[in-house]
Amino acid sequence: MTSSAHRDAALANQRAAAFVRFQMIGDHEAMSLLLSDLDDRGRLGFIAALTSIAAALGRRSMGEEEAMDYFQLMASTSAFVALQGE
Repeated sequence: MTSSAHRDAALANQRAAAFVRFQMIGDHEAMSLLLSDLDDRGRLGFIAALTSIAAALGRRSMGEEEAMDYFQLMASTSAFVALQGE
């Protein structure tokens, strides 16, 4: 991995952590970091980092099988809602 890729991954992880912090304690300063301009690569990195954090937290709090069921339900519901908007 190049140093540029390392920086991009670190920034994505930082943004994901800021989002989690905002969600957990309403830290608006952390959210301002998240809302800074992102290009497509930055958005993809952020989503990947946030997904990794969500999976780890879900697995720890619900157990792997229940977390998988929850994320499947969330994906199915989101897909249904998105199709209804078309």
